[in-house]
Amino acid sequence: MSTKFFNNKLGNTLFDKLKGIASEMTTFDRFLAVVGFFRSSGYFKLRKELGDISEIKILVGINIDDIFRKHNKALLMFANEEKAKELYQKDFKEDIVNAQYSHEVEEGILQMCDDLASGRLQMRIDAQNSLHAKFYLCLPQNHSEHSDGWVIMGSSNISDSGLGIKQPPQYELNVAMKDYDDVKYCSDEFWTLWNEAVPLTADDIDSYKKKTYLGYQPTPYELYIKVLIDTFGDQVEDDFSIQLPDGVKDLKYQKDAVIQGYQMLMKHNGLFLADVVGLGKTMIAAMIAKRFIEANGKNTNVLVVYPPALEENWKNTFKLFGILKKTQFITNGSLSMILEGRNQYKDKEEFDLIIVDEAHGFRSDNSGKYDELQKICKSPCANVGLLRSSQKKVMLLSATPLNNRPDDLQNQLLLFQNSQSCTIDGIPNLKAFFSPLILAYNKLMRERDKRSVTEEVDGIYEKIRSKVIDKVTVRRTRSNILNDADYCADIASQGITFPKILPPNELVYLMDADTSKLFYKTLASLSDEEEPDHLTYARYRAVEYLKPKYRAKYKNAEHIGQTLAGIYRVHMVKRLESSFYAFKKSLHTLLRITTDMIRMFEEDKVIIAPDLKVKDLQAKGLELDQIIELALEKGYSEDDILYQADAFDPAFIEMLQNDKRVLEQLNADWDKENDDPKFDEFKSKLNDTFFKKPLNHTGKLVLFSESVETLTYLYDRLTHEIERSDVLMVTASNRKRLTEIIKSNFDANSERQDNRYNIIITSDVLAEGVNLHRSNVIVNYDSPWNATRLMQRIGRVNRIGSVADCIYNFMFYPSQQGDREIRLYKNALIKLQSFHSAFGEDAQIYSKEEIVKEFKIFDSNVKDNIDKKIALLREVRELYNTNRKLYHKIKSLPMKSRVMRDTGKHSGKSVVFVSSSVKTEFYLATKSGVDIIDFLDAVKYLKAKPEEQPAVFDSEALHYKHVNAALTKYTAEHVEAADTATANRTDLDKTSLEANKFLRTVKQVINDSRLNTCCDTLIGYINEGIYAQLPRFIKALSREYKNDRMKIKQDEYDIQTRINGLLTEYQTMSKEEHHNKLDISDPQIIISETFI
Repeated sequence: MSTKFFNNKLGNTLFDKLKGIASEMTTFDRFLAVVGFFRSSGYFKLRKELGDISEIKILVGINIDDIFRKHNKALLMFANEEKAKELYQKDFKEDIVNAQYSHEVEEGILQMCDDLASGRLQMRIDAQNSLHAKFYLCLPQNHSEHSDGWVIMGSSNISDSGLGIKQPPQYELNVAMKDYDDVKYCSDEFWTLWNEAVPLTADDIDSYKKKTYLGYQPTPYELYIKVLIDTFGDQVEDDFSIQLPDGVKDLKYQKDAVIQGYQMLMKHNGLFLADVVGLGKTMIAAMIAKRFIEANGKNTNVLVVYPPALEENWKNTFKLFGILKKTQFITNGSLSMILEGRNQYKDKEEFDLIIVDEAHGFRSDNSGKYDELQKICKSPCANVGLLRSSQKKVMLLSATPLNNRPDDLQNQLLLFQNSQSCTIDGIPNLKAFFSPLILAYNKLMRERDKRSVTEEVDGIYEKIRSKVIDKVTVRRTRSNILNDADYCADIASQGITFPKILPPNELVYLMDADTSKLFYKTLASLSDEEEPDHLTYARYRAVEYLKPKYRAKYKNAEHIGQTLAGIYRVHMVKRLESSFYAFKKSLHTLLRITTDMIRMFEEDKVIIAPDLKVKDLQAKGLELDQIIELALEKGYSEDDILYQADAFDPAFIEMLQNDKRVLEQLNADWDKENDDPKFDEFKSKLNDTFFKKPLNHTGKLVLFSESVETLTYLYDRLTHEIERSDVLMVTASNRKRLTEIIKSNFDANSERQDNRYNIIITSDVLAEGVNLHRSNVIVNYDSPWNATRLMQRIGRVNRIGSVADCIYNFMFYPSQQGDREIRLYKNALIKLQSFHSAFGEDAQIYSKEEIVKEFKIFDSNVKDNIDKKIALLREVRELYNTNRKLYHKIKSLPMKSRVMRDTGKHSGKSVVFVSSSVKTEFYLATKSGVDIIDFLDAVKYLKAKPEEQPAVFDSEALHYKHVNAALTKYTAEHVEAADTATANRTDLDKTSLEANKFLRTVKQVINDSRLNTCCDTLIGYINEGIYAQLPRFIKALSREYKNDRMKIKQDEYDIQTRINGLLTEYQTMSKEEHHNKLDISDPQIIISETFI
């Protein structure tokens, strides 16, 4: 049975039907069409099949709702005509932008324009009716009852999808009729509509075409400037100014940081504010926060996360700028209060901007506080505000965001970025970028004892800096500012000076023969396993030596024991290097706790309960039975914590007894040692160097040590032996109480200036958030384990308001043998060199071997010939300020604008700039393939002078091939990769894959629609890389069930409860919001340029 109906299935499309009529109907001479919308890209394919007919008329419907809304009926006819053409022009431009990028498509669009100009094609726009009908008439010159004629009516428009050309085809349903009455009725309807419609003239289409890339040929210079405008965005035209409070210095480099930082906040939802210590990060953050509040509206809420000691500074600064009432403050160890709704804190969803001071404290994604902060940062905003954003903005403040490893940076970035939908240009997936670099770094760290690896580490961080850091970081060193003429003049006019940090001065102490012999013998006992009398640190290895049946409940027992022993070995060597006094104290402690454990064996009651801190309880005099009773009160069972002596390998008690014997001898030897050559060296330098003028013209000195015992010892000798009454010792226990005394005696910005204290000796409790810049001399009595602490220490005396010309940095380095054991010097050098490579720095901090690098990871409008981005921003701002007309013309260049260039170089290469709703990318296409390049690399190719003219547009095949290859790569890396429902993801780590597998298994075993939705949402979060610890929790849950489907089914209620709990805990947005967020628009070509 034949039917008049047909759909768009292959071989049965509207295109096939029209093609068949055109070829079979010998009298076919007129094609009349009424369509809801019209695509010029569809027309040219159809036109080829229509043949040499005399008349083509197409009537296009438009949405007239806007016309009725904006105009009254008296003006309707006039309004309809103008509005109709305006709307069609918009559709015409969109059609050309969205059409396939090919020579064939462009040829067809231009053919349509030619057909209109020649009169072969006539088009009109229906502006009177809400026209949704689609029908096509194929007629002879004179249609009658005795001639052929067809009408096709249905759902298809003239477009690739409507015609059925696009694969896979869109479903359409149409009917083809040739009865005279049917055809005549539709023909009459056509002419009625046609006579009411607005004609589109050849001039109209020509003017529309000129506003597309097909109608205007830009110069290479215009394309180059267009890229600069699109890249720098609002920075070019940003004339932001802020009314500074009384007493706040008006510093241009700080205002520039506010402009750059705010734009990063808007583009990437976060940034690092990483100016070197002392340049006023708190002030810059407050200005950015004020600007954000003004832009986002009155309901904006800010959360400031800070170390406890910095509370006063933050509150005073925010009060100064009038934003205190919009802000809540919380210490970095108390974030659980927000998650639990305690202490009148707002819900996490109510905050719009999160500011994290000393953000390097959140560099480890294993910590509980990192997990808490990530939950707060990734929760959706309850108030979308005037900026219409449901994503929080995050500012991370730290002069030292890199402390140890590349992981530090990745983890902090993931506080405002998602791994999968990373907004940083050139980085489709954040973890995929960092993963090979982390592996390479770890490999180098394993090889550092055998060869020099500093240069290769340098290379890793150079890549991280160029690809990631400089796109989300505002950082200036003092050298950057002093090298800039405008900034220099700015700070000089306000009487501000930046002292020069001189290279480190090594302090060397010499031991006499007896002390030297004891020192090196002790080092051997502490760390050399070949030494007959060496320590095994057995006290920390109990779980390692449990017999197998008892050890089973401790995962990785052997690794735990050896790790703890290694940590304590390093601790003991560092104590020896810090001061003999501190080492003696540690020796006595280790002997005591070792003896206490031996006593447990003798009483056949060995307690292993880390959370109880058994050794501390024993030190307080509690008997074993009392400790056991206390444990039971706290909920421990006796079986979990109490072991008999025979539960351990017999070798363990022998190790304990060996350690006791070695420690007793070491204690006896060191109790006889009264010399301290390190202090003697310090004492000799105190007057003849540290306080000597002109080196120290303020008479103030700052000394740091990691050991509180060393500080206690130094304080005692300085005050009693040397009889100095002006020494202030500051530790964690008294810092808060001494705040005002520290300020008045050591802070150059304090209103009150006292001289009661001239020497301050302190631990790293004062390495952050305090000004000590009345001093310009700093002594590091020992080397901190975390080398970037040295930067923080020096930052205390190198701040705005310093009056000295130079900063003197004195260092006691570890002994060669001690350093060989703990690798402190090499680790410090590698870490600091890594920092120099990633961020740049003012000066050598620890060693004269450091290669100091300067980078300008910031943008401004000042004249500067050093930083490339600064120069580029200056160039486009110069055009904006001097030739506003040309600037706006270039800014409005149509999408897909392109140029061919003949420069004598780069032949056969193309640069393609592609964008979507998520991010932009630059691609370099060559004969070997397509690669992502960053903005600065693209500019090297695109840069052109105003007088350069474009080459003739030929070699099209290569150009189209390059551009489409870039589009294909973009689609694969950003559009297709955003499908987080894909089961087989190659970019996820093993933990995430295992977590996903478990969630999919749960969905299969437990047939519950609500649970399935929860699992799907969690899989989406994992695939997108939103939370660090979520996949670990699910992996741990998976390990409990070991893929046992029966057990999963039996525990259905418990699993539902736990998965619901995780979803509540890690909720980031509703399922609909999550889905919408991942709907990435089709990639669009912004510009392209091919060299011939």
